[in-house]
Amino acid sequence: MSGLMLSGDIFIDRLTDTGASTGLIGPINVTQLAINTPSNEAVRPSKKKASYGQALDIVKTAQPTEVTIAFDDQPAELLAMALLGDTSVINQASGTATDEAVTLPANQRWVQLAHSNLAAEGISGAIVAPAGPLAIAADIEINYAAGLVRARKGGAVEEGGAVTLTYQYNAISGMAVKGGVRPQIRARIIGDMKNLATGKNAKLDIPEASLAPTNAVDFMASEFVTTTLAGKIKLVDGKDAPFEYHDL
Repeated sequence: MSGLMLSGDIFIDRLTDTGASTGLIGPINVTQLAINTPSNEAVRPSKKKASYGQALDIVKTAQPTEVTIAFDDQPAELLAMALLGDTSVINQASGTATDEAVTLPANQRWVQLAHSNLAAEGISGAIVAPAGPLAIAADIEINYAAGLVRARKGGAVEEGGAVTLTYQYNAISGMAVKGGVRPQIRARIIGDMKNLATGKNAKLDIPEASLAPTNAVDFMASEFVTTTLAGKIKLVDGKDAPFEYHDL
């Protein structure tokens, strides 16, 4: 007899809408991987005088197997699952915006430019009406990383108005997560594991599960964000069980 305490490298394959593999992501730092095999119970109770209320027959029927997986690794592909979204590649080349028209509010609030990740040097501008020069340092404030601009108090455009800006922007590369575009996540889960109580290896294979997030993603959390997905495991065609655990 021995206990069960597992460590493991967990991999997730996000399946397409047709069930095709897109490749395994991992190993992922998984903080919970729980499987529940619930069942329904049908009872035929006795109505006889001597045994009233006792069970004459009890039948258990299987219900869909449930899985919950939580992880604190948050690459874009996994974050997209937590936000029911998709990912796309960001590949913005560097360039120059020439005479971009901007209307500055009168209350010193920010305006979003067409580009972000601006170069700090080489920015110029003009006031549209009445036509005149725009002193970048004295008249406007720029958030270069976010691509935001606003009028400065005491500057020539303190009351707001139309200006044009010419600036350079740097290249940007990365991944974009477009959230809220998928009603469910179809995924395969594979575990390459070890029972720390015995030193023996173990394998877990969940061929397909339909998952959805169970909690919000707090982008301003004071601790590392943990994502939890839960759902039901599908009995895949050609398999005789919804999942398999191998004690090796």
